[in-house]
Amino acid sequence: MESLTAQILILAIAFILITAPVALARNAEFNAIPETGIARLILDLQKLPVSGTVMQVGAHPDDEDNALLAYLSKGRHLNAYYLVSNYGEGGQNEIGPELYEALGVLRSQELAAARAIDGATQLYLGAYDFGYSKSGAEALAKWGHEEYLGRMVRMLRLYRPDIVLTHHDTVSGHGQHQAVGTLILEAFDAAADPKRFPDQIRKEGLQPWQVKKLYVSDKNPTLQINAGEFNPVPGRSYHEIGMLARSMHKSQGMAGPGLKGDQIRSYKLVKSTIGTPGKEKNMVDGVDISLNAITEGLNEDPAKLAPINHEVAELDQIIQGVLAGFNPSNPSGVAKDLLKGLELVRQLENEVASSTLSSANKAVVGQRLSDKERDFVQAARDMFATSLDVVADDPDVIPGQTFTATVALWNRGEEPVENVRLALNLPSGWIASGEAPVVSKLDHNKKAEAKFKVTVPANASYTGAFDAGPVQAVAGWQVFGAQLATRGAAEVRAVPAVAVSLNPEKLMVPVSNSPITRTLSVKLRNNAKAAVKGQIRLALPKGWTIAGSKTAFAMTSEGEETSVPVGVTIPGGAKPGAYTIQAAADYDGGSSNTGYQIISYPHIDARYLDKPAETRAAVIDVKLAPNLKVGYVSSGFDNVPDYLGEMGVNYQLLTADDLTAGDLSRYDTIILGIRAYLNRPDLVAHNPRLLEYVKNGGNLIVQYHKTFEWKPEFAPFPIVVGSNRVTVEEAPMTVLDPKHILFNAPNKIVAQDWDGWIQERGLYFPDKWADEYSTLVSCNDPNEPEQKGAWLIAGYGKGTYIYTALVWYRQLDSLVPGGYRIFANMISLPKMR
Repeated sequence: MESLTAQILILAIAFILITAPVALARNAEFNAIPETGIARLILDLQKLPVSGTVMQVGAHPDDEDNALLAYLSKGRHLNAYYLVSNYGEGGQNEIGPELYEALGVLRSQELAAARAIDGATQLYLGAYDFGYSKSGAEALAKWGHEEYLGRMVRMLRLYRPDIVLTHHDTVSGHGQHQAVGTLILEAFDAAADPKRFPDQIRKEGLQPWQVKKLYVSDKNPTLQINAGEFNPVPGRSYHEIGMLARSMHKSQGMAGPGLKGDQIRSYKLVKSTIGTPGKEKNMVDGVDISLNAITEGLNEDPAKLAPINHEVAELDQIIQGVLAGFNPSNPSGVAKDLLKGLELVRQLENEVASSTLSSANKAVVGQRLSDKERDFVQAARDMFATSLDVVADDPDVIPGQTFTATVALWNRGEEPVENVRLALNLPSGWIASGEAPVVSKLDHNKKAEAKFKVTVPANASYTGAFDAGPVQAVAGWQVFGAQLATRGAAEVRAVPAVAVSLNPEKLMVPVSNSPITRTLSVKLRNNAKAAVKGQIRLALPKGWTIAGSKTAFAMTSEGEETSVPVGVTIPGGAKPGAYTIQAAADYDGGSSNTGYQIISYPHIDARYLDKPAETRAAVIDVKLAPNLKVGYVSSGFDNVPDYLGEMGVNYQLLTADDLTAGDLSRYDTIILGIRAYLNRPDLVAHNPRLLEYVKNGGNLIVQYHKTFEWKPEFAPFPIVVGSNRVTVEEAPMTVLDPKHILFNAPNKIVAQDWDGWIQERGLYFPDKWADEYSTLVSCNDPNEPEQKGAWLIAGYGKGTYIYTALVWYRQLDSLVPGGYRIFANMISLPKMR
């Protein structure tokens, strides 16, 4: 087979070199997309004689080995899956403001974009990311050890991988990594045990499954794989393909070209049911990935398997003929043999279904044949160059609306396509009217088209950020008498007729003896075809009132947006605590209290995250020095300035021009946003002006930076940023100098101010600093040494320099009272000295 593959590659490369426009080689966008045309068809054909499945398991988006997935899917032609435990919603965002659930949506789409490039299929375990953890036991306790073991077992029984691999062991790194490393070791055995999670077998129809080999990334490997191997079909090495895929994780700062040359991946075989060889040459050593694997390993009467094995051997001969006869300049020259193989696979599926094999063996063989049918169908689609366009005349549809969906099957291949039938697959309650005529013959470069009127039910659910699009289409067609299908989906989502959102979503109000009025913005979007008008309605906490604002609104056309400012008065003497404000829009024909956040970037598909129209409010007992003027150097990674404004701080966002030549002495305090030195090259260039500002009497607060983003010389006296962090939100905080002004004015800081913190205490703590700095607090995770680098302060000239690795931005964003009170003391420091 290797020689036949080589012949195919030589012909394909010659054909591509002759016909491909040179300009494409210089087009970066083209170079970042998956294989198309002949290259993809060749990969399709190379997959036909392979039957095997591999699954990589990871804790977070970006924990996959993209290069290895590309090697396994495009080089070894296995069915490759990446099973991730969560969406990474507890992490940071390096490209925008999305955090928590919105960040999970963004990262789920980045995973989808990565899979489109490296060739694997994405799967989810459904755990939640609660932030960095140092303990696998903590992660398993928060997730539920037995529940998530069961979920992983279900995935192994459902997808039946021959090989499983992971980067995660049970003791190293992130606690969620350790948890996944623990779960996969246990699931390897549990998935094969019918006594474990028996409801999956009894009620769900799954069967026990024994994975053959389990690998863990290791510095002392039993196997090394060269991901730098060049594949002439896609024209890149697997590492280059993998890096293109990895660059889709932009919210995590993943970027960079794939390096040429050898790129070694090292794995250790930690569990095996087929022996434990020493130094392996390949991950599939000892695993039959030929078509013989369709019935391999079954505990079954050989006589029952003999006719199946005979037809599988016949299928293999057909495939070898297709590979030997394929000519890239005449792709459909082997079409009849390809379709003959497809027909044999379908015949085998029917025979197995009606056979006397055990139910467990029927399930295994049936799945393997179903996978192979899918491979044949994909090869046929690419060989005959059919594509399906599904377009809606309105992408944002509302309950009760009727819209038009146009479905068009294009035949871009040389062979005529016959008996084309177009249809829509819609959710329950959605109705499509209009019959699509059968097109008896579709010639080269022609299309069969049908228009459907689709009515959305009045009680339709809104399309969630993780939901598949509701309008799916299928085109059935025949070629040389074989029945095939091509599928597609329209960019359609069900949304509220009037989308309502309330801004800000989080509101901080200082305790006051006098009433305070805050203006909220009720943002409205008309998704209906007709004009709408109505009234805004707010549900307020007891004693809170609307401050005489106009609440009427009117929008004349679809897509129009408007904002209605509504004043809300918080009564004097309102008690500290948490409150909720809810908004609704009453309009002709209905009422809405739901909106959505659009999450859209060039590298992902846009998603709408449904949100209730509400504001979480907190009345907090916090004091500020009077007449403060604060400058903020924003990195774009936090929302701290919004909360400064809500505290009553007079602040200004500092631009590059301000840092270059502005009068910095106007500001009592200047604050650097988290990781500002990474995202503000103007800050790096003009850092000496900031140090001069401190020397002349200013107060500079520097929030945390990652180790590689920071240079010790950024500070007036050297600070070396390490990688230490304290992840337990409740970790005790020890105040090292209780008499320091920062703990006494204008707010007296007490033990309760450290309560209720979110996600972690801090991260990337300095581990070395000059003697000029005083340490303000110490903290540590359980069973770890005390850390004193979380909050450093030094006098420099007439001013003060503060470096703080505590995660203030999360505490302010989560309305944690102590976060506000301590932060207020930092920015008030110049007037308290």
